[in-house]
Amino acid sequence: MTRLLVIEDNQQIANNIKEYLELEPEREVSLASDGEKGLAMAKHQEYDLILLDLMLPKISWEQLIKSLRIEKSLPIIVITAKGQLEDKLELFRLGADDYLVKPFDLSELLARVKALLRRGVRPQVFQWKDLSIDFSRKEIKKADSVIHLTLKEFQLLELLVQNQWRSLSRTEILEELRGEDSVWEWDGKLDVYVANLRKKLDKRLIETVKGFGYTLRS
Repeated sequence: MTRLLVIEDNQQIANNIKEYLELEPEREVSLASDGEKGLAMAKHQEYDLILLDLMLPKISWEQLIKSLRIEKSLPIIVITAKGQLEDKLELFRLGADDYLVKPFDLSELLARVKALLRRGVRPQVFQWKDLSIDFSRKEIKKADSVIHLTLKEFQLLELLVQNQWRSLSRTEILEELRGEDSVWEWDGKLDVYVANLRKKLDKRLIETVKGFGYTLRS
């Protein structure tokens, strides 16, 4: 049984999400109408994924994500209205894994949920030689130097780390990262971001699987 927590103060939206996601019997959805209640439920019960509205009463979304990240390492999808989110990178830096802009199709939400659940839980910290990646802080250091990545570079790196024990095909990577971002529609763009990561981090970190895709070198 997959258990999801929806923290959303709009009761109609919350009920619609719950009804749609529970069409498949192996999925159970719990609802919280404000941040304080959602945080308490997340602390004391086990969930596989959290859907979080950006604007909630009683507690700010920044504090809520930070608090959730202290307690849990499960995936978080943020739901936001257009114009609310000025800095997407800040959202990911605080610990969100994905976001959806209202209004959205419930079928797209389901696809995002399934994609994150397939990826599994990423490690809080990934270490490779002198490279250290702190996913909870979105901080990357090589030796004593801080490495700055773009949002898309970080998304690709995170996906590779989550699947570090296997090779990912080009198609699989693009399907996982595409979402609503058309930049991943172009297959050749993937090579550009892989090249950027190799240049910024270490050229030996990401290995090309000829005719297939990429894998992270252990």
